[in-house]
Amino acid sequence: MEKVLHTEKDVLLKANGVFPWEKFRERLESLYRRKPKWDVILLFKTLLIKYVYDISWNNLEGEIRDSQKFREFLGEKVPPKSTVFLFYKKLHETVKGEEVMWTTLMVELNSALDEVIKRYQEKGFELQVGREKTTSTKSTT
Repeated sequence: MEKVLHTEKDVLLKANGVFPWEKFRERLESLYRRKPKWDVILLFKTLLIKYVYDISWNNLEGEIRDSQKFREFLGEKVPPKSTVFLFYKKLHETVKGEEVMWTTLMVELNSALDEVIKRYQEKGFELQVGREKTTSTKSTT
């Protein structure tokens, strides 16, 4: 059996159980004065789905509900797009030091993802990075 993770998308979804999500919790919770109704890690993961899979705001909830792998990634919880959008706005409007929190979090997320990829590679997995190859059967007439 070939051990291949075909894209970064595979790594994000398959590494969910070993990814250090909790290291982001304190900073994400600092966006709120009181504990938010929805878990901040869930909101962060939902935003990642939106950006990694290039899903529009209007289609976000539906795409997550239609995808078993997205629902599993989010623990079968689907926050409303309005809640995710407000979370996104808070991330982009909050400046810590001299950087916008979103930028800082993405740098740290990429670093953590690199570490997870390294662990997978040490276990013998090969990562084929790049866009997924698709074949189209549609004809243009």
